[in-house]
Amino acid sequence: MTDRTLRGRMRGAALEALYRGLAATAWTCNAPAGAAIWGRAWGGFGRRFPAHVTTRLHGHSVTVNAGYAYLMLSRRWATYNEPLVEVVHQAQVAAGRPATVIDVGAAIGDTVLLLRERLGAEVGEVWCIEGDAEFFPLLERNLAGLGSVHFVRAMLSDGGEWEPSLVRIHLGTASAQGFGRVGATTLDRVLAGVPGPIDVIKVDTDGLDGKVLAGAASVLDGARPAVIFEWHPGLYKATGNDWRRPFHVLAHCGYDRFAWFTKFGEFSHVDHAVDDRDVTSLAQLCLRGDGPTSDWHYDVVALHGDSPIDVNEVAALRTARATRRGWHRRHVSLAAGGSE
Repeated sequence: MTDRTLRGRMRGAALEALYRGLAATAWTCNAPAGAAIWGRAWGGFGRRFPAHVTTRLHGHSVTVNAGYAYLMLSRRWATYNEPLVEVVHQAQVAAGRPATVIDVGAAIGDTVLLLRERLGAEVGEVWCIEGDAEFFPLLERNLAGLGSVHFVRAMLSDGGEWEPSLVRIHLGTASAQGFGRVGATTLDRVLAGVPGPIDVIKVDTDGLDGKVLAGAASVLDGARPAVIFEWHPGLYKATGNDWRRPFHVLAHCGYDRFAWFTKFGEFSHVDHAVDDRDVTSLAQLCLRGDGPTSDWHYDVVALHGDSPIDVNEVAALRTARATRRGWHRRHVSLAAGGSE
Protein backbone atom coordinates (compact mmCIF):
# COMPACT_ATOMS: atom_id res chain seq x y z
CA MET A 1 0.00 0.00 0.00
CA THR A 2 1.41 3.36 -1.01
CA ASP A 3 1.63 6.30 1.38
CA ARG A 4 -0.88 8.16 -0.78
CA THR A 5 -3.38 5.29 -0.57
CA LEU A 6 -2.88 5.00 3.17
CA ARG A 7 -3.42 8.73 3.66
CA GLY A 8 -6.57 8.55 1.54
CA ARG A 9 -7.99 5.72 3.63
CA MET A 10 -7.14 7.45 6.87
CA ARG A 11 -8.79 10.66 5.65
CA GLY A 12 -11.87 8.69 4.60
CA ALA A 13 -12.11 6.97 7.99
CA ALA A 14 -11.76 10.30 9.80
CA LEU A 15 -14.40 11.86 7.56
CA GLU A 16 -16.88 9.07 8.28
CA ALA A 17 -16.19 9.25 12.02
CA LEU A 18 -16.82 13.00 11.96
CA TYR A 19 -20.05 12.53 10.00
CA ARG A 20 -21.32 9.96 12.49
CA GLY A 21 -20.29 12.22 15.35
CA LEU A 22 -22.36 15.07 13.94
CA ALA A 23 -25.30 12.69 13.49
CA ALA A 24 -24.99 11.51 17.08
CA THR A 25 -25.04 15.07 18.45
CA ALA A 26 -27.83 16.50 16.27
CA TRP A 27 -30.14 16.41 19.29
CA THR A 28 -28.25 19.39 20.70
CA CYS A 29 -30.02 21.56 18.09
CA ASN A 30 -33.15 21.43 20.22
CA ALA A 31 -31.54 24.15 22.36
CA PRO A 32 -30.77 27.55 20.72
CA ALA A 33 -27.11 27.54 21.77
CA GLY A 34 -26.67 23.96 20.62
CA ALA A 35 -28.33 24.74 17.30
CA ALA A 36 -25.92 27.62 16.67
CA ILE A 37 -22.81 25.59 17.50
CA TRP A 38 -23.90 22.42 15.75
CA GLY A 39 -25.11 24.36 12.69
CA ARG A 40 -21.73 26.01 12.22
CA ALA A 41 -19.98 22.66 12.56
CA TRP A 42 -22.30 20.99 10.06
CA GLY A 43 -22.01 23.84 7.56
CA GLY A 44 -18.23 23.82 7.78
CA PHE A 45 -18.12 20.05 7.40
CA GLY A 46 -20.22 20.08 4.26
CA ARG A 47 -18.17 22.84 2.62
CA ARG A 48 -14.81 21.33 3.50
CA PHE A 49 -15.57 17.67 2.85
CA PRO A 50 -17.81 17.33 -0.20
CA ALA A 51 -16.86 13.65 -0.59
CA HIS A 52 -18.91 10.50 -0.10
CA VAL A 53 -19.11 8.77 3.27
CA THR A 54 -20.36 5.35 4.33
CA THR A 55 -22.72 5.16 7.28
CA ARG A 56 -25.66 3.19 8.65
CA LEU A 57 -29.22 4.10 7.75
CA HIS A 58 -32.36 2.15 8.66
CA GLY A 59 -30.36 -1.00 9.27
CA HIS A 60 -28.29 -0.85 6.07
CA SER A 61 -24.83 0.30 5.14
CA VAL A 62 -25.21 3.21 2.71
CA THR A 63 -23.02 5.65 0.84
CA VAL A 64 -24.09 9.29 0.89
CA ASN A 65 -22.51 12.57 -0.06
CA ALA A 66 -21.11 14.26 3.01
CA GLY A 67 -23.72 17.02 2.99
CA TYR A 68 -26.71 14.68 2.96
CA ALA A 69 -28.76 15.83 5.95
CA TYR A 70 -31.45 13.12 6.14
CA LEU A 71 -29.63 11.28 8.92
CA MET A 72 -29.45 14.47 10.95
CA LEU A 73 -33.08 15.48 10.36
CA SER A 74 -34.49 12.11 11.35
CA ARG A 75 -32.24 12.10 14.41
CA ARG A 76 -33.38 15.53 15.56
CA TRP A 77 -37.13 15.16 14.89
CA ALA A 78 -38.69 11.81 15.77
CA THR A 79 -41.79 12.72 13.73
CA TYR A 80 -39.79 13.27 10.54
CA ASN A 81 -41.41 11.36 7.63
CA GLU A 82 -44.19 9.89 9.82
CA PRO A 83 -46.89 11.00 7.31
CA LEU A 84 -45.22 8.94 4.57
CA VAL A 85 -45.09 5.85 6.79
CA GLU A 86 -48.72 6.32 7.80
CA VAL A 87 -50.14 6.80 4.32
CA VAL A 88 -48.34 3.70 2.98
CA HIS A 89 -49.66 1.68 5.93
CA GLN A 90 -53.21 2.94 5.38
CA ALA A 91 -52.95 2.17 1.65
CA GLN A 92 -51.82 -1.38 2.44
CA VAL A 93 -54.72 -1.90 4.85
CA ALA A 94 -57.20 -0.56 2.29
CA ALA A 95 -55.80 -2.75 -0.50
CA GLY A 96 -55.46 -5.89 1.62
CA ARG A 97 -52.05 -6.65 0.09
CA PRO A 98 -48.55 -5.13 0.03
CA ALA A 99 -48.67 -1.55 -1.21
CA THR A 100 -47.06 -0.56 -4.50
CA VAL A 101 -45.16 2.71 -4.00
CA ILE A 102 -43.83 5.18 -6.57
CA ASP A 103 -40.92 7.19 -5.13
CA VAL A 104 -40.33 10.31 -7.24
CA GLY A 105 -37.19 12.08 -6.10
CA ALA A 106 -35.76 8.91 -4.60
CA ALA A 107 -32.34 10.52 -3.94
CA ILE A 108 -30.00 7.98 -2.30
CA GLY A 109 -32.74 5.49 -1.31
CA ASP A 110 -33.69 6.66 2.18
CA THR A 111 -37.45 6.43 1.50
CA VAL A 112 -37.26 2.75 0.56
CA LEU A 113 -35.05 1.89 3.52
CA LEU A 114 -37.35 3.79 5.90
CA LEU A 115 -40.48 2.05 4.64
CA ARG A 116 -38.89 -1.40 4.62
CA GLU A 117 -37.65 -0.96 8.18
CA ARG A 118 -40.87 0.52 9.56
CA LEU A 119 -43.46 -1.48 7.61
CA GLY A 120 -41.67 -4.62 6.42
CA ALA A 121 -43.89 -6.86 4.29
CA GLU A 122 -46.59 -4.18 4.04
CA VAL A 123 -44.46 -2.66 1.27
CA GLY A 124 -44.50 -4.43 -2.09
CA GLU A 125 -43.05 -3.18 -5.37
CA VAL A 126 -41.27 0.18 -5.24
CA TRP A 127 -40.36 2.21 -8.30
CA CYS A 128 -37.56 4.70 -7.59
CA ILE A 129 -37.31 7.64 -9.98
CA GLU A 130 -34.36 10.01 -9.73
CA GLY A 131 -32.88 12.47 -12.21
CA ASP A 132 -29.72 13.62 -10.45
CA ALA A 133 -26.43 12.35 -11.89
CA GLU A 134 -24.76 11.98 -8.49
CA PHE A 135 -27.69 10.58 -6.54
CA PHE A 136 -28.77 7.92 -9.04
CA PRO A 137 -25.63 5.70 -8.79
CA LEU A 138 -25.80 5.98 -5.00
CA LEU A 139 -29.47 4.99 -5.13
CA GLU A 140 -28.66 1.85 -7.12
CA ARG A 141 -25.72 1.00 -4.88
CA ASN A 142 -27.55 1.52 -1.60
CA LEU A 143 -30.58 -0.56 -2.60
CA ALA A 144 -28.71 -3.28 -4.49
CA GLY A 145 -29.91 -6.71 -3.41
CA LEU A 146 -33.30 -5.55 -2.16
CA GLY A 147 -36.09 -7.39 -3.90
CA SER A 148 -39.00 -5.69 -5.68
CA VAL A 149 -37.15 -2.37 -6.14
CA HIS A 150 -36.93 -0.86 -9.63
CA PHE A 151 -34.80 2.08 -10.77
CA VAL A 152 -35.58 4.71 -13.38
CA ARG A 153 -33.28 7.62 -14.11
CA ALA A 154 -35.52 10.37 -15.46
CA MET A 155 -36.25 14.05 -15.17
CA LEU A 156 -40.02 14.48 -14.87
CA SER A 157 -42.20 17.32 -16.09
CA ASP A 158 -45.75 18.03 -17.29
CA GLY A 159 -45.25 17.06 -20.91
CA GLY A 160 -42.61 19.55 -21.96
CA GLU A 161 -39.50 17.99 -23.44
CA TRP A 162 -37.00 20.10 -21.49
CA GLU A 163 -36.46 21.35 -17.96
CA PRO A 164 -33.72 23.48 -16.38
CA SER A 165 -30.78 21.41 -15.23
CA LEU A 166 -30.49 20.24 -11.63
CA VAL A 167 -28.13 22.21 -9.41
CA ARG A 168 -27.17 21.88 -5.76
CA ILE A 169 -29.10 24.29 -3.54
CA HIS A 170 -27.15 22.69 -0.71
CA LEU A 171 -25.04 19.54 -0.67
CA GLY A 172 -27.92 17.25 0.22
CA THR A 173 -30.43 18.08 -2.52
CA ALA A 174 -30.81 19.34 -6.09
CA SER A 175 -33.36 21.63 -7.71
CA ALA A 176 -34.20 22.51 -11.33
CA GLN A 177 -32.67 25.98 -11.20
CA GLY A 178 -29.72 25.56 -13.57
CA PHE A 179 -29.02 27.48 -16.77
CA GLY A 180 -28.65 24.31 -18.81
CA ARG A 181 -31.49 22.25 -20.27
CA VAL A 182 -32.11 18.52 -19.80
CA GLY A 183 -34.54 16.17 -21.46
CA ALA A 184 -37.72 15.43 -19.51
CA THR A 185 -40.60 12.98 -19.64
CA THR A 186 -43.84 12.47 -17.74
CA LEU A 187 -44.69 10.19 -14.87
CA ASP A 188 -47.52 8.77 -16.97
CA ARG A 189 -44.98 7.59 -19.55
CA VAL A 190 -42.62 6.16 -16.94
CA LEU A 191 -45.40 4.24 -15.20
CA ALA A 192 -46.97 2.92 -18.41
CA GLY A 193 -45.06 -0.34 -17.96
CA VAL A 194 -45.85 -0.85 -14.28
CA PRO A 195 -48.03 -3.95 -13.90
CA GLY A 196 -50.90 -3.99 -11.45
CA PRO A 197 -52.33 -1.23 -9.26
CA ILE A 198 -50.43 1.75 -7.89
CA ASP A 199 -51.25 2.60 -4.28
CA VAL A 200 -49.03 5.52 -3.22
CA ILE A 201 -47.13 8.18 -5.13
CA LYS A 202 -44.57 10.19 -3.17
CA VAL A 203 -43.20 13.33 -4.88
CA ASP A 204 -40.28 15.35 -3.52
CA THR A 205 -38.68 17.28 -6.36
CA ASP A 206 -37.70 20.62 -4.82
CA GLY A 207 -40.13 22.84 -6.67
CA LEU A 208 -41.35 20.70 -9.58
CA ASP A 209 -44.04 18.83 -7.67
CA GLY A 210 -46.92 20.52 -9.49
CA LYS A 211 -45.38 19.75 -12.88
CA VAL A 212 -44.74 16.14 -11.92
CA LEU A 213 -48.36 15.67 -10.84
CA ALA A 214 -49.62 17.38 -14.00
CA GLY A 215 -47.64 14.81 -15.98
CA ALA A 216 -49.34 11.99 -14.05
CA ALA A 217 -52.97 12.89 -14.78
CA SER A 218 -53.74 9.52 -16.41
CA VAL A 219 -52.42 7.58 -13.42
CA LEU A 220 -54.22 9.88 -10.99
CA ASP A 221 -57.49 9.51 -12.90
CA GLY A 222 -57.16 5.76 -13.33
CA ALA A 223 -55.34 4.26 -10.35
CA ARG A 224 -56.40 6.99 -7.89
CA PRO A 225 -53.45 6.38 -5.56
CA ALA A 226 -52.84 8.22 -2.32
CA VAL A 227 -50.39 11.05 -3.01
CA ILE A 228 -47.91 12.69 -0.66
CA PHE A 229 -45.95 15.65 -2.01
CA GLU A 230 -43.66 18.38 -0.72
CA TRP A 231 -45.23 21.82 -0.81
CA HIS A 232 -42.35 24.29 -0.66
CA PRO A 233 -43.38 27.77 -1.90
CA GLY A 234 -39.80 29.04 -1.78
CA LEU A 235 -38.62 26.35 -4.18
CA TYR A 236 -41.73 26.70 -6.36
CA LYS A 237 -40.86 30.37 -6.76
CA ALA A 238 -37.17 29.67 -7.37
CA THR A 239 -38.02 27.18 -10.14
CA GLY A 240 -40.65 29.46 -11.70
CA ASN A 241 -43.61 27.26 -10.77
CA ASP A 242 -47.03 27.99 -9.27
CA TRP A 243 -47.54 26.76 -5.71
CA ARG A 244 -51.28 26.41 -6.42
CA ARG A 245 -50.77 24.00 -9.29
CA PRO A 246 -50.54 20.71 -7.33
CA PHE A 247 -53.96 21.38 -5.82
CA HIS A 248 -55.49 22.36 -9.17
CA VAL A 249 -54.20 19.18 -10.81
CA LEU A 250 -55.35 16.95 -7.98
CA ALA A 251 -58.78 18.57 -7.70
CA HIS A 252 -59.28 18.17 -11.44
CA CYS A 253 -58.51 14.44 -11.03
CA GLY A 254 -61.07 14.03 -8.23
CA TYR A 255 -58.94 14.49 -5.12
CA ASP A 256 -60.92 16.23 -2.40
CA ARG A 257 -59.19 15.52 0.94
CA PHE A 258 -55.88 17.03 1.92
CA ALA A 259 -53.99 16.43 5.17
CA TRP A 260 -51.25 18.99 5.86
CA PHE A 261 -48.13 18.25 7.89
CA THR A 262 -45.22 20.49 8.82
CA LYS A 263 -41.80 19.85 7.34
CA PHE A 264 -41.02 17.99 10.58
CA GLY A 265 -43.89 15.54 10.08
CA GLU A 266 -46.24 17.08 12.66
CA PHE A 267 -49.95 17.23 11.78
CA SER A 268 -51.20 20.73 10.89
CA HIS A 269 -54.76 20.58 9.49
CA VAL A 270 -57.16 18.90 7.05
CA ASP A 271 -58.82 20.58 4.06
CA HIS A 272 -61.76 19.04 2.23
CA ALA A 273 -61.48 21.61 -0.54
CA VAL A 274 -58.41 23.75 -1.06
CA ASP A 275 -59.11 27.42 -1.69
CA ASP A 276 -56.58 29.45 -3.70
CA ARG A 277 -56.75 32.27 -1.17
CA ASP A 278 -55.87 29.95 1.71
CA VAL A 279 -53.03 28.40 -0.26
CA THR A 280 -51.64 31.82 -1.17
CA SER A 281 -51.89 32.96 2.43
CA LEU A 282 -49.86 29.95 3.60
CA ALA A 283 -47.39 30.50 0.77
CA GLN A 284 -46.83 34.10 1.82
CA LEU A 285 -46.24 32.98 5.40
CA CYS A 286 -43.55 30.60 4.17
CA LEU A 287 -41.97 33.17 1.86
CA ARG A 288 -41.90 35.93 4.47
CA GLY A 289 -40.15 33.66 6.92
CA ASP A 290 -43.02 33.91 9.41
CA GLY A 291 -43.12 30.17 10.02
CA PRO A 292 -41.87 28.63 13.27
CA THR A 293 -38.42 28.05 11.73
CA SER A 294 -36.53 29.08 8.61
CA ASP A 295 -37.20 27.39 5.27
CA TRP A 296 -40.78 26.69 6.35
CA HIS A 297 -42.84 24.34 4.17
CA TYR A 298 -45.26 21.43 4.34
CA ASP A 299 -45.88 17.89 3.21
CA VAL A 300 -49.40 17.25 1.94
CA VAL A 301 -51.28 13.94 1.70
CA ALA A 302 -54.01 13.99 -0.96
CA LEU A 303 -56.79 11.39 -1.23
CA HIS A 304 -59.18 10.78 -4.11
CA GLY A 305 -62.91 11.14 -3.53
CA ASP A 306 -63.27 7.37 -4.05
CA SER A 307 -60.35 6.42 -1.82
CA PRO A 308 -61.28 4.08 1.05
CA ILE A 309 -58.57 5.66 3.20
CA ASP A 310 -59.87 7.82 6.04
CA VAL A 311 -58.06 11.16 6.01
CA ASN A 312 -58.54 11.43 9.76
CA GLU A 313 -56.73 8.12 10.26
CA VAL A 314 -53.82 9.46 8.25
CA ALA A 315 -53.86 12.68 10.27
CA ALA A 316 -53.81 10.74 13.56
CA LEU A 317 -50.50 9.05 12.63
CA ARG A 318 -51.36 6.17 14.98
CA THR A 319 -49.39 3.47 13.22
CA ALA A 320 -46.36 5.67 12.69
CA ARG A 321 -46.31 6.58 16.37
CA ALA A 322 -46.82 2.99 17.45
CA THR A 323 -43.60 1.93 15.71
CA ARG A 324 -41.61 5.13 16.17
CA ARG A 325 -40.03 4.60 19.58
CA GLY A 326 -38.38 1.24 18.98
CA TRP A 327 -37.32 2.26 15.47
CA HIS A 328 -35.94 5.59 16.65
CA ARG A 329 -33.83 3.97 19.38
CA ARG A 330 -32.30 1.59 16.83
CA HIS A 331 -31.81 4.38 14.31
CA VAL A 332 -30.07 6.62 16.84
CA SER A 333 -27.75 3.77 17.85
CA LEU A 334 -26.83 3.09 14.24
CA ALA A 335 -26.35 6.78 13.47
CA ALA A 336 -23.87 6.93 16.31
CA GLY A 337 -21.94 4.04 14.81
CA GLY A 338 -23.53 1.17 16.73
CA SER A 339 -24.34 -2.23 15.29
CA GLU A 340 -27.59 -4.11 14.90
